[in-house]
Amino acid sequence: MNREEIVEAYYPKIRRMVKRIVVRMPEGYDEDDFVQVGIMGLLKALDNWDESRSLSEFKSYANTKIKGAILDKLRSVDTISRYSRDKLKKIHSVYKDFMEEGKFDPSDEEVAQRAGMDLDEFNDLLMKQSNSTMMSIDETVTDSDAILLETIENKSVKSPLEILEDEELQDLIKEGLKTLNETELTVLSLYYYEDFNMKEIASIIGKTESRISQIKTKALLKLRAYIQRRIEG
Repeated sequence: MNREEIVEAYYPKIRRMVKRIVVRMPEGYDEDDFVQVGIMGLLKALDNWDESRSLSEFKSYANTKIKGAILDKLRSVDTISRYSRDKLKKIHSVYKDFMEEGKFDPSDEEVAQRAGMDLDEFNDLLMKQSNSTMMSIDETVTDSDAILLETIENKSVKSPLEILEDEELQDLIKEGLKTLNETELTVLSLYYYEDFNMKEIASIIGKTESRISQIKTKALLKLRAYIQRRIEG
């Protein structure tokens, strides 16, 4: 395929990545702006690619470049403070510690206490993250978000350009999803697979929109903690 055909083939995938990664559009930007950023990442991948290598290697490389371009743009406009981000990483670390102890579903109170904060601060941090332009909290596993989307969507038919090659990481995410409680798994499934927004999910589950946002953030924190724990051995 020539460059135009490749961009056309990737366009739906890039739009899906933008929709999932950009939780809240920064002021002055819209979805098309970030789709164009993703396309620029794809074009950079094409410019730098060694054509003697395999298609599967290119797909992995292109996914990394596309996501990296989108995240770089988000970082340039993100408003969450360094203090809050450090606190969120502390919560991530606490979830990992609980998992090391064999406890995969600690209460919010238990996590907050071990992280050295009260429950109000814990909930406030989850809300700040859910309202942030950034979806990624801890980027130790750089492709976990993109592969998470493919795993949750679990489509029965995928074109070669839509399949992520890292099957081992996909398996880890599937294992991690099993550790979530029913509400967390339902929220992620409705958001990523069914394409419901926070307000719609709140109505379905019978909780407030802010609580749904907190549950989604907490579930992603737990998944990342599980994946990091397994990778580090």
